Amino acid sequence: METVLSAPSGRIVRRTTIVSVDVASLVAQTAVDHAIPVPGALVGDAAVCTPLGTWPAGLTWPGGRCLVAGTVQMRTGNVTAGAVDPAAQNIRIDLLRG
Repeated sequence: METVLSAPSGRIVRRTTIVSVDVASLVAQTAVDHAIPVPGALVGDAAVCTPLGTWPAGLTWPGGRCLVAGTVQMRTGNVTAGAVDPAAQNIRIDLLRG
């Protein structure tokens, strides 16, 4: 789904898609980048990533960006004192393009 938003700096296009993601186990106090295939992503897009299932406490997901067309780079962090292995789940990705 695509939505056109207006902002003081001009027009922003938001494109929403849902993808399935399986994040590998993360050891304590680390952050790992993941390349997620997202059809329609263009270089320079910002990405807001929202888990649609239950996301384990202590894992962070601040957002992502598109460095290669069709792929969103997403950083997942583990701020806990132990390893966490989240289950695979669907993620809503809102691509923002100015």
